[in-house]
Amino acid sequence: MLRSLRALKEGGSVEVNVLTASLAAILTLLRWGAIAIGLGWAATQASGGNVRVVATLAVAIFVATFRTVIPLRTDSPSRSALIFAMGDVVVLGLGLGISTGLNSPFVGCIMVSVAVVAFGWGLPFGALASILAFASAGVSTVYFTDDGFGFSPLAVLALVCAALFPGIYHINLTDAERTRRRLSDQRDRLVETNELLGALMDVARTLPSSLDLADVLRSTRSQLQEAFHPDRLVILTLDDTTLDEQLWSTQTQTQFDLPPTFPVDALPSPLSDAASKPDVLRINDLREISDRSGSGMYARLIVNGRDRGLVGVEREARAAYSPGDAVMLGGMADVLALTLSNARSFGHLRSLAAAEERSRIARDLHDRLGQWLTYISLELERIQAERDEPSPNLKSLHADTQGAIAELRDTLMELRATVGPGRPLGVLLGEVIDRIRKRSTLEIDLTIPEDRELVLGEVVENELLRIAQEALTNVEKHANASQVTVAWTIERGRGTLYIHDNGRGFDPARGIRGNAYGLVGMRERAASVGAILEVRSSPNEGTTITVLTSPTISGAHP
Repeated sequence: MLRSLRALKEGGSVEVNVLTASLAAILTLLRWGAIAIGLGWAATQASGGNVRVVATLAVAIFVATFRTVIPLRTDSPSRSALIFAMGDVVVLGLGLGISTGLNSPFVGCIMVSVAVVAFGWGLPFGALASILAFASAGVSTVYFTDDGFGFSPLAVLALVCAALFPGIYHINLTDAERTRRRLSDQRDRLVETNELLGALMDVARTLPSSLDLADVLRSTRSQLQEAFHPDRLVILTLDDTTLDEQLWSTQTQTQFDLPPTFPVDALPSPLSDAASKPDVLRINDLREISDRSGSGMYARLIVNGRDRGLVGVEREARAAYSPGDAVMLGGMADVLALTLSNARSFGHLRSLAAAEERSRIARDLHDRLGQWLTYISLELERIQAERDEPSPNLKSLHADTQGAIAELRDTLMELRATVGPGRPLGVLLGEVIDRIRKRSTLEIDLTIPEDRELVLGEVVENELLRIAQEALTNVEKHANASQVTVAWTIERGRGTLYIHDNGRGFDPARGIRGNAYGLVGMRERAASVGAILEVRSSPNEGTTITVLTSPTISGAHP
């Protein structure tokens, strides 16, 4: 992500390094060129063999050699570099004063040093360097010669020009650099924005393509992995319960070790910090606030101004995420929040639609089939009453009709059974099992929570009720079982429905292909509320069905 932007920034750094190397080479050439010109000038004067001129030459060569080996950085001027540059001017001024001061053949060397100061730090510092050149050369001339401080107007003009023109160029260069940086920043922002918009468009196209919660979570994991390459990842949703409180539900996680559900005040740091931040929380060093290492980013999932969850990504490396990554996660969080909300709302609507359809079917069965069966039963009773000795076939037909009416009555009660206030899943399971006990020889052992206030949401428990009805009906009709164990438990907000029979069992693979035992329908019901359904069976060894609500999905999905 943002690979193009980083490449542009790296390319800019390479250009600066090349420019710095080129400028250092030019300054080195100018220093040695000034020495060469000074040698030629000295050779034409009578003082060419003077010891003092040789001393001045030695100082000039020393400074040139030193700056060739350790050049000054004028591309990123600092206070220490300025002191060294001024030091070069003072040393060269003292060296010039050993011979003839500013009239020395090697005056070009100090002009180069003054120009370096003016070019690197501006005209005011260039003027100060010129003053230091006059002062150091004057003091040295007075000390080493008896002629006093002498200088030609041409030398003064040369030093003024050495400070003036590079100083003016420095001003123009600074303005140009300021403009270049502003344009570069604008370009970088445009490139970064283009990258972010492209990535967010991909996310927006991918996530809303499904209204199934499992598909949304699977697609989201893929998008987060591709965008941020996290070592740790988590998506939480904030759920309302029937107890007028809120719980965090772990929808998907990697290396976070969070429970499936937990209270709001049990949210660990830094997730708890992110839950109170208006923007994406980016942490460069997790050791400062937690027992984990590395860095991370965390964003709230907000729909219509209400918190609906959290998303977090972490890497083992420190400062692994940039401000651009935070903007990217914020955009993804907005899309993810809407998508998760849509998927969960769709699941709720699908459950409500299914409940309404069951009620309609129950009404139709009662109004049509129930009335016809009742009419037939009454007619059979009338016929039997008119005869002195009814035939066995007539008695058998009447008994079969009464059995059909009883079975229809049970079916209607199961269709109309709905979880609601005061009628949680545990109560309805007891009613279902009582009806099965009356019409069959099955021995059924039921375990439910003693606390009737310990419940999950109505949508979840309704789907689990349908799963239990389907499973028990299959056991009654197909399993040839004698004993059944049913257990419904809730621990820390997570429900577990357990159904085991000692019947003939089956091959689960064949069951799925042939739609036997309604496995496909039960799996779909479980997936609609984010639960996991597990089936274990083998021929002649019975069948065990386990449904786990609020699952922690980490790679595998229902």
